[in-house]
Amino acid sequence: MTKGRGLAVATVGWAVIGLLVGHVAAYDLVFPDAHVHAAELAGSGHAWLGMLQPALVLALGFVAVGGWLAARTSGPRDVRFHRLLLIQVAAFVAVELGERTLAGYSPLDLWHALADHGLWLILVVGIAAQVITAWLGSAASRGLAGASASLRAARPRPSRRAPLIAIRLRSTAVGRLSRPCQSRAPPPRIAITVSV
Repeated sequence: MTKGRGLAVATVGWAVIGLLVGHVAAYDLVFPDAHVHAAELAGSGHAWLGMLQPALVLALGFVAVGGWLAARTSGPRDVRFHRLLLIQVAAFVAVELGERTLAGYSPLDLWHALADHGLWLILVVGIAAQVITAWLGSAASRGLAGASASLRAARPRPSRRAPLIAIRLRSTAVGRLSRPCQSRAPPPRIAITVSV
């Protein structure tokens, strides 16, 4: 697997972690009252939040595998902030609109929720949360890549040892192939040296 694929896997992992954490943080900030918070989540298609912990564990697995694959190659090994930000903000807006569409909202209901029921505030706070989590994910990725590079540099390189048995062939030709006083030259001698 190439460095690009390792970085792609790590990017997906960091983006999912940032998206989920930012999503939960946005709703916690906008709806601090527990009853209102629960009613808003129930009415807007957030039943998938019951799978939050397994999704985070799976995303951490993607981060670990992608980081390991990227560390095995040369070149940059960290996930870039602008890439995470673009993925997370686009995914957050798509998830918010998709949740409500799947919950039975019509386009008119979506506009009404956006204008009158605070969906705009959720989107603004959620996008701000995505910026923060993308920055944190990028910083954590950079830190892990730096730690991996320093561990790699500190690891002693195996030295080339001399072989236990060395066989050297040496060929020396005695005389010239043609001498004025002889009809032909003697055959070359081959000397074999074995050192243990």
